[in-house]
Amino acid sequence: MNSGNNILKLAMIGCGGYAGYLIDRLAELPEVCELLAVTTPDPDDPSAQACREKGLPVYNSADELLDNVSLETCHAILIPTSIDSHYEYARKAIERGFHVLLEKPPVSTIQDLDRLIELQRESGRFIAVNFQHLYSDATQQLKQRLGRGEFGAIRYVKGHALWQRPESYFSRSFWSGRLQIDGKWVLDGTIGNPLAHLMAEALYLATSEAGMANPVRVQAELYHANDIESEDTSVVRLETEKDVPVFFCASLCADEMPPILCEMETDQGTIRLHDHRHAEIHYRDGREEVLGSPEPNDKTDRNLMIKSVCRALLRNERPMITVEECRPYMLAWNGAFESAGQPAAIAFDRKETEHGTMRVIDGIKELSQKAFQEQSLFSELGVDWAMPGAPVDLFGYGCFPSVNPVLMDRELDGQVAAV
Repeated sequence: MNSGNNILKLAMIGCGGYAGYLIDRLAELPEVCELLAVTTPDPDDPSAQACREKGLPVYNSADELLDNVSLETCHAILIPTSIDSHYEYARKAIERGFHVLLEKPPVSTIQDLDRLIELQRESGRFIAVNFQHLYSDATQQLKQRLGRGEFGAIRYVKGHALWQRPESYFSRSFWSGRLQIDGKWVLDGTIGNPLAHLMAEALYLATSEAGMANPVRVQAELYHANDIESEDTSVVRLETEKDVPVFFCASLCADEMPPILCEMETDQGTIRLHDHRHAEIHYRDGREEVLGSPEPNDKTDRNLMIKSVCRALLRNERPMITVEECRPYMLAWNGAFESAGQPAAIAFDRKETEHGTMRVIDGIKELSQKAFQEQSLFSELGVDWAMPGAPVDLFGYGCFPSVNPVLMDRELDGQVAAV
């Protein structure tokens, strides 16, 4: 064990899949963190064997791990598990006195988030949420300059993303594309999983104050072309507390993948942030400015986040993004489902790619770009398959689901209703 006092000691729940990717990232930062132990439900898993070969203890469950690591030797628990498991694992870890590093999304419902916020306040420990792209150099420079008023008032922020995911993506795990599992909400989809970073980024840049802009009203449309319960295509319009509109449009069913775009208009001009890390600023007086790098590098943003969070937790200081700062994101995500209800199935074409068969929504590129440009829902653009969601007020909202009867009907004595 590295005995340095400037090293954050971590234990991880999980070791395969995405957890395995994180193990590699942690190993790149020996100056700031050290992994002490992991878990696996399958002792014969190759990932578990690889951890043993590195000298890492491998426990069979989270409870066994928490029973075998102590506060004297371990500072924090890293949780990169399924969405539906986040709350229980985070609760157990923080109640044992550990800090927590929680993968996004933090939990699936606003009520579970509020419980974790309360536990964070009571415990004196922190639950950091791994929205790594908020730590990118370009995003942080924009946030700081917005805070100093350099760009003037924010007029709107909007996000657009078209990704490609093969049919196999939605069968890669037991929770992929699910609304619920065994009575627990999952809400997997563009807003709550692969493109959650874009929603968080739009809300983060929609306020010059710390944290994210708080939504007070939402209207959304949710669809799926793939054979799933939840959504793979979404369009969401938000009103925020400080009257800055936020718009989000995303799909995993596109026939091409342009750069992710977060665009904002301010009194001084238009700012376009591409792929979370390359910003182009177009001032109204004709000047132009570039921030960050156009080269895609997810590892860079994650490493920046790990360094920032580890250094904060070692000093028992609040990380930049904890469960409390994520409450606006949760309002937007849960509110979108309250507005749209159960996602609607729509027509698709099949396309063969090097990654396998993919379902593509005909004309999604042109449709999503028009929606993005006009900040319009698909139903407002005259699309024959579009189904408008109801506007939902989020003042005082604290329980999902509590507005949409279609979602409330799914909660039958803790069991999943038939789809």
